[in-house]
Amino acid sequence: MGVTVPNASTMNWFQLRGLTNELNGRGMSTDYRQFTVSKPGEFNFKINNSYTSVQIVDQNNKVVATMKSQQDAADASAKLGAGTYTAIISQTMRGVNMREYSLDVSVRQNVMMLSSGATLKATARQAATADPGVQKHTVNVVQGGEFTANLSLPYTRWALMGKDGKVVASGDTMNPEKQVGFFDQPSYKIQPGQYELVVVPPRNVAGEIPYQLNFIPKTAKIDMPVEERPIDKILREREERLRVWAAQDARKTGGKTKTTA
Repeated sequence: MGVTVPNASTMNWFQLRGLTNELNGRGMSTDYRQFTVSKPGEFNFKINNSYTSVQIVDQNNKVVATMKSQQDAADASAKLGAGTYTAIISQTMRGVNMREYSLDVSVRQNVMMLSSGATLKATARQAATADPGVQKHTVNVVQGGEFTANLSLPYTRWALMGKDGKVVASGDTMNPEKQVGFFDQPSYKIQPGQYELVVVPPRNVAGEIPYQLNFIPKTAKIDMPVEERPIDKILREREERLRVWAAQDARKTGGKTKTTA
């Protein structure tokens, strides 16, 4: 029975699992797995096994992404065009053969943020058995500022992190019925730079649900209309009448004045 070749562009996440059961040119235990990309985009790769190296190569055998784990998992990301790619999974310790591995592949959006804000458009799908349900995306902040965030998908958490791993903004919609109004939402000061946006949708999504995470510039001050009190209305109308009467009297007086040579 043949192995299905997954299309990375049609899934938020999938996992390549297998055994390193071949020897490469350096004598290291290796396996080769293919996947396709039907729509150009950016993708995340994560090897979940220790002491394992992964290379992603294109149809011309050019390496487009590489990662090497030690005691923990390792990850990388790459922008890929349409085509067929091969994941080369190898053990880094000689003599280790027939070892199981799992390689996660997920879609990575690339969002640009200006002073006018930014919008992440993504899709939530039901998480597979081993899928952690975590989506990772890139946010390039060209023009910084102070922003509020509005997430359309309920029961979801999100965090925006700098390259140092520090969280600069975060939020959730875990209690949709307790969501505060727009003007009461927290705001975040975000400086120019590149950030990683992590989104954790609910695992039990039915089918596919498109969602948006909007970053909206914070309004410093909004002047709300003030209702005029009855007494203020009376005084204002009286003042306007007096002003009209004074102008009329001035015109009458001016019309009766005679000029002598």
